Amino acid sequence: MSLHTKRSRSNSPLAQLVREYRDKYTLTQEQLANDLSVDVRTLRRWESGDTLLHDVRELRRIATLLGAEPERLGIARSTYTVLTVDHIDSVLNHVWELINVARSYEANSLIEKLLQDLNAQITTENPILLQKLAQALHLAGYVKSVVTRANEASYSLNHYREMERVARIIANDTLLNIALTYEGDMYCRGGDIPKGITYLEAARDTTPRADVAARGNGVQLLGRAYLRAGRVDDFEHMMAEAEELSYQIDPQHNSTCGQYSLGTVYEEYGRSYSQLGQTQKALEYLDKAEQSLEPTKHWEILLKTARAMALVRGGELHSGVELAVECIEQCQEHGTIRLMERIYGVQKYLDNLTREIGMAGVTLREALDGPIEY
Repeated sequence: MSLHTKRSRSNSPLAQLVREYRDKYTLTQEQLANDLSVDVRTLRRWESGDTLLHDVRELRRIATLLGAEPERLGIARSTYTVLTVDHIDSVLNHVWELINVARSYEANSLIEKLLQDLNAQITTENPILLQKLAQALHLAGYVKSVVTRANEASYSLNHYREMERVARIIANDTLLNIALTYEGDMYCRGGDIPKGITYLEAARDTTPRADVAARGNGVQLLGRAYLRAGRVDDFEHMMAEAEELSYQIDPQHNSTCGQYSLGTVYEEYGRSYSQLGQTQKALEYLDKAEQSLEPTKHWEILLKTARAMALVRGGELHSGVELAVECIEQCQEHGTIRLMERIYGVQKYLDNLTREIGMAGVTLREALDGPIEY
């Protein structure tokens, strides 16, 4: 084979796309091969150009999973069909997997591309495609909430509002419950606790046919909102209900895709008791959460930030701050910006503590420096 031929093959559309994608997201060939469900030797041959792929369906599958236009791989628009349900499901599952391993920016790019394609494709009220659109909006809202700060909650809120609209069209209580739940959560995140509680209570009270996972997720987040509103008894009641519902989930058919489980309930308890000043109880629940949750990077970072909060609030400042610094590095690396808010909360707590100590020190010093009476 001539040098010109080798260079030509190494610059094939597929070789270029694979190299660019790996470079953009700093992935190894092993990681991307796993994402595409192919042997790493196959991926290497694609990337080097030693193997030229001509199967249109396989090229379309690769383009879909990498968020690329099929034309990028030489597929003329007239030669391929619209997105199938299988294509849509493969992307949704792939993006949830990316969330689990904390590849947040990559997940955000892929789900936004899928939404763009779905909106372009849906021209009638096809209930199957509308259900897939609602599921994609759920995922897009969740991913956007991970990669943005609290003052940008409107980005996620827009996705959840659209999800609510679609869920009402197809009369799907489970999807409607999820939409209302996360609309409420976004209002709480943005600081409007009363409005958030209104939406969360609507999710609980107006979707009687929602499945167990959706209802459990909703009452867990309602418990969180009640705690933020200072309604501790209501928080305890909702969390007890969330824990009870978590035992009834079918892991194979979890409408929250693993974002609600017994492990998340334990983590919520741990973080909440930390805020209530019950450090030992908080740490015990975080230990339970670690034993219950899948050992993924997503849950690792989430639990680490919760532990940092609990340790600092419990007076173990050195170990708590040390852990918080680790969290900052991981949040920045993986794009889990939402969890950075917890570290900002740790910093705010320390700032307030410093001021209080300073004021107490001044009061004591003034007393010591005052006149001595005999």
